[in-house]
Amino acid sequence: MGVRMPGLSGGVDPKMIEQLIQVEKMPIEAAKKRRDMIVDDKKEYEKLNTAMNDLDGALNKLKTRGDFNRLKVESSNPDIIDGMAAAMALPGSYEFEVRALARSEKELAMGFPDKDTTPVGFGFMQIERESGDPLEVTIETDATLKDVAQQINDLNAGLRAMVVNTKYNPDSYRLLVLSEKSGNESQINIDPDTTFLEFKEQVAGRNLDVLFEDVPVTNNENTLNELIDGVTFNVKRSEPGTRVQVNIAYDVDATVESVKTFVEKYNGIANFIHEQFRLDPETKKSGRLGADSSLRQVMRTLQSGIVTPKDNSEKIQNLADIGITTNPKTGELTMDEAKVKTALAEDYNGVAGLFTQTAQNAGIASKIAESIKAFRDPASGLVKGRQRTFETLIKNQDKEIERRQRMMEAKEQQIRRKFSVLENQMAGMQSQGSILGARFGGAPQGGGGAG
Repeated sequence: MGVRMPGLSGGVDPKMIEQLIQVEKMPIEAAKKRRDMIVDDKKEYEKLNTAMNDLDGALNKLKTRGDFNRLKVESSNPDIIDGMAAAMALPGSYEFEVRALARSEKELAMGFPDKDTTPVGFGFMQIERESGDPLEVTIETDATLKDVAQQINDLNAGLRAMVVNTKYNPDSYRLLVLSEKSGNESQINIDPDTTFLEFKEQVAGRNLDVLFEDVPVTNNENTLNELIDGVTFNVKRSEPGTRVQVNIAYDVDATVESVKTFVEKYNGIANFIHEQFRLDPETKKSGRLGADSSLRQVMRTLQSGIVTPKDNSEKIQNLADIGITTNPKTGELTMDEAKVKTALAEDYNGVAGLFTQTAQNAGIASKIAESIKAFRDPASGLVKGRQRTFETLIKNQDKEIERRQRMMEAKEQQIRRKFSVLENQMAGMQSQGSILGARFGGAPQGGGGAG
C-alpha cells in the first residue's frame, strides 16, 4: 500500500510570496498618496501667490500720485517740437517758436587726390577750442589724411575727424573735423601751421534759439529739460515765424489701462478663491483648498481694501462712483470702461484720490498693496506661513516614506527567508515520504506498485 502526503509535492506557490510583499508595501503607497495630496495643495497655494504677485504689480501703477498720473505731450507741429512729461509735471498749454537749432562746428580741409598715399606736409597743427585749452598735433613726415584723422581721434578731446570722398576730381579726398558737442562751446579753430592742410569753416557752432511764451530761451543742445519741471522738450527743426502750441495733459487712455489691469488682477484672486469653495454639481465636492479657512480671510481683507472711507465733501467716494462694482456672489469686480474714462476726463484728480495715498485717505491701491505685503511677510504672513507648512509636511512625509521603505525591504527579506526554509522543510518531508513508502512495500508516489 502506498503512502501519500497531499499538498507537499508542489512546493510553495511564488504568487503567495509576492502577495504578502505587496501587503507590506501598502503603507508606503498610502504615504506616497498623502505626500502627493500635500504637493497638490502646495501647488494651489503657489497659484494664489502668483496671482498676488500679478495684483501687486498692477497696484504699483496706482499707489501714489507719481505712480497713478499718466501725462502726454501734444504738439500742433510735432515735426518741429514735441516732448515727454514725467508723472509729477503740471498740465498746461505753452507756445513756442523755434528760430534756430543748436549745431556743432565743422571744419573741412582742402582736397587731396587720395587718403592714404599723398603726404599732407610735416610740422605742427594747432586746434583751438571754445571750451578748452588749445591742442597741438605733430604731423610726421609722409603722414597722410588718414594718419592725421587718426591722430585727432586719438586725442579723445571731444573732436571727431574723418576722411570723406567728395567725388569732385581731381582732389576729391578731404579731411572733416567736427566737434562732438553742439552749441557755442563747440566752436573750434584749426591752424594748419607748417602743413599743406588748409581748413575752411563749413558749419559754425551755435546754440538753440527758441521763443517760449515770447521769452528768448537758449541751450547748447536741441533739448529743453529745465524749462518746465518734469517735462523734456525735443526740438527737431527750426521754423522762424511759426508758432507751435504744446499741451501737457493727463493721458486718460493710459490711466484707464492701468485701472483695467488692476481689475483683471484683482479678479484673478477673487475667481481663484471662489472656485475653491464652489461645489461641483456632479461630484458635490469643492476645490482642493475648499476646507482652508485662511482663503476666506484673504478675500475678506481684499474686499475691505476696496471700501475706503473718504471725505464726504468729495464727489467721488468709492469705486461704484467711477463705474466699478462688485459681484456679491463671486467677489469679482465689474468695470464699465466708458464710465471710468468719463470720470477721469471730468475729475482726474478725484479718481486719483480714490486710489492713491493722501494725507486724509489711505487709498484703495496703497491699502491693498499693504495687505498683500502682510500676506507674504516671511515671518508672519498668512500665505507664506501656509507655504512653509506645506514644505514641512512634504519633508516629514518624505522621511516617513523612507523609513517605511527600509522597514519593507527588511520585511521582504524576512518573508523570503521564511518561505525558503519552509520550502526546504517540505522537500525533506517529501523525500521521507518516498522512503517510507518504499520500506512498507508501497509504490513511490506517482507510480503504480503491487500491494
